[in-house]
Amino acid sequence: MTDHTPSSLDLASRLLSAQGLDLNAPTPIDTQVQSWQTSAGARVRFVEARGLPMVDLTLRFRAGSVQDAHHSGVAALTLYNLDEGSAGLSAHEHADRLERLGAVVDKRVRLDYAQLTLRSLSEPGILEPAIALFTDLVARPDFPAEALEKVKGQLLAEQASRHSQASTRVIDEIYRHLFAGHPYGLPEGTSAEGIAATGRDDLMAFHRMAYAASNLEMVLVGDLSQGQAQAITEQLSQALPQRWRAAQLPALPLSQPGKVHIEQDGASNTVALALPVAVPIDAPEYLSLMLACEVLGVGPESRLMQVLRQRHGLTYDVHARLRPLQGGALFVVQWDVASDQVEASQLLVRETLEAFIRQGPSEAELSHARQQIAGLLVRDIAQNGRLAALLAEQGQQGLPDDHLNTYLLRLAAIGPRQVRELSLSNLDLNRLVLVSAGPSVAQAALAPMPDQ
Repeated sequence: MTDHTPSSLDLASRLLSAQGLDLNAPTPIDTQVQSWQTSAGARVRFVEARGLPMVDLTLRFRAGSVQDAHHSGVAALTLYNLDEGSAGLSAHEHADRLERLGAVVDKRVRLDYAQLTLRSLSEPGILEPAIALFTDLVARPDFPAEALEKVKGQLLAEQASRHSQASTRVIDEIYRHLFAGHPYGLPEGTSAEGIAATGRDDLMAFHRMAYAASNLEMVLVGDLSQGQAQAITEQLSQALPQRWRAAQLPALPLSQPGKVHIEQDGASNTVALALPVAVPIDAPEYLSLMLACEVLGVGPESRLMQVLRQRHGLTYDVHARLRPLQGGALFVVQWDVASDQVEASQLLVRETLEAFIRQGPSEAELSHARQQIAGLLVRDIAQNGRLAALLAEQGQQGLPDDHLNTYLLRLAAIGPRQVRELSLSNLDLNRLVLVSAGPSVAQAALAPMPDQ
């Protein structure tokens, strides 16, 4: 089932003004988030959205691969075995009943979390059995032994596919280099040895702990009253295991600079540059770094695109992003380039970063960056499923209920000087890690620009 965009009336109810975005006078967002905690300790955020007869439910457990206690792969294997049979129903029976209701379930595991989502029509005759089936899947999995072997094979195939892609290999190598000895140091979340060593008892033990209601951020967005939402969330959280909460990860290790090349066949190289940033996402300074990232490497007008593509024709795309971590973030720039231009392009990226850190952004660059961020945010809150995912992410990161409503106003208050000062104090190029993946060839000098 495809995602639906709410009616214009529903979207207007989330914006105090629907007349367009001008961040010199920002459009206030008015997403009415109601929050509470269930009796079992699950934290809930709810947005009533009457534009469509749909409900989006997102469950985000702190049950990602960093919580693997014994074998790397337990978190992924647990999540992907949940729909292999539950409460006495086979995987086929369970899937068939959901399909007959028109309900859609999705699941994903990342370093910091495991997430399950349900999308269903809100009509009680459909929603109630869909919630019951979803509850059985999450809370009462059977973990049949034969299914475990099948899922192991699927995970190993996924790992092999990941290993063949230069774009993922360079990021994985960055995490391994920066976070050696830390749970973030295994970015794939699985290893062949860990998958082989994991048994059904491991899945059951991990589920009893990590899928506890007290370890859960739950979000509901859709055609429901608050009373209906409270009944659903209470029912679901009571069915889950109880009284376990993931501990905070150890502090991030002091990172070392480095330069790594991964030999891999191909027509070009994928290159990534990374810097650890000691600013957590719930710190006020994080927004200034977000704007710096936007100016540097998001969209065709970004500085890096202007330098690498427009002036030198070295790449079709270069992008920068901040990856939130517990206790900090990772600033990453990634691009593809001809194999004989790896070193030249790395030098250009470094020079561009150095100039930005010295000078900071212009007001015009900041204005454009704010408009890009605002446009994406408005598109996201216009889609109930995406809004639910945003709210689950914010809950996991400890952000307040009014985070979305104040976001654009806080962005508008940040000027070039603040961005420059935060970049100076947090983007330390002496800690750069550079990773490339592709064939090793003799490096060529950078061709002169046409006007030289």
